[in-house]
Amino acid sequence: MQSRDWPPEQSVFSAASAELLAAVERAAVGVTAPEGMVLFSQGDAADSFYIVDDGEIEISVTSRGGRKLTLEIMTRGEIFGEIGLFAGTRTATATVSVAARLRRVRRGDLMASIRDEPALALQFIDMLCARLRVVGRMLEERTFLPLPTRIAGRLLHLDRKVGSAEGVIAVSQADLADFAGATREAVAKTLAGWRARGWIDLRRGAVRIIDRDALEMLADSADD
Repeated sequence: MQSRDWPPEQSVFSAASAELLAAVERAAVGVTAPEGMVLFSQGDAADSFYIVDDGEIEISVTSRGGRKLTLEIMTRGEIFGEIGLFAGTRTATATVSVAARLRRVRRGDLMASIRDEPALALQFIDMLCARLRVVGRMLEERTFLPLPTRIAGRLLHLDRKVGSAEGVIAVSQADLADFAGATREAVAKTLAGWRARGWIDLRRGAVRIIDRDALEMLADSADD
């Protein structure tokens, strides 16, 4: 049964038609996933995508040299795995970082509805293109933006998604380095400088934002 608060405004499904939402609901099967569970790995064959009803899912890729790069944390109302649904293989790894309740939508079940209503395919392709644009922008940021700008942007992004009301983000410096595509040492040096300026406070396994305006100004410098 479709939740009255799904899809949320930030979901790629927010602009979906009632017909597409109904098709997804018909195909969806509930799944519970404990913390640490790997739902799928980069390079695996893909036959489904997931909707997050509760919990957090880390999406990451691994370079040929074995280095992990965390792309995103998926939270309530978001979908993941949809790119691989059409590409045939998984382009990233999905790991449960906070125990989750999910809905799994298999390709075959959804395609049965799309064959009956071909217009639904065009909507799903539009959403897939939107997700690809987001991923492309993230990779571009990691390639061209200075490290402090990347870290500020990722902290603010994580704060919006998983931060507490007090501005505390449960992220270690090692994990933040994965998010920013940097070494832990470089991230630690940057954060120490911000703490000295009074922008943030550092806690064990967490960062608390104190001067949000300063971080937003630094993150916005990417547009200059």
